[in-house]
Amino acid sequence: MFAEALRGWLSRVTKVPAANQPPQEPVRKPQEKGTYYIKFDSHSPETGPFTKSELRALAADHLIHKQSLIRSGKTDWYLISNVKGLGLPLIEPPSADKIH
Repeated sequence: MFAEALRGWLSRVTKVPAANQPPQEPVRKPQEKGTYYIKFDSHSPETGPFTKSELRALAADHLIHKQSLIRSGKTDWYLISNVKGLGLPLIEPPSADKIH
């Protein structure tokens, strides 16, 4: 259910061209495959697959944090902050006293 909500949110996040600019022909890129699975924390259910672009959007909106777990394909789970090459703007996890 969480993954479906995230996918719905990601589908609504699009850039709209300015009103005074003529519409441009979309640039076609190869489809990026979603190969990353995440867990908000060790007790959360697995969600995914996500692409790197989707992971960047989730991190930018603070939906994942430094203590979130990630795996690619069928590999082991790792702390997302320990994975090199993703370049995600990760925040500190929320403290338990701030969660209601």
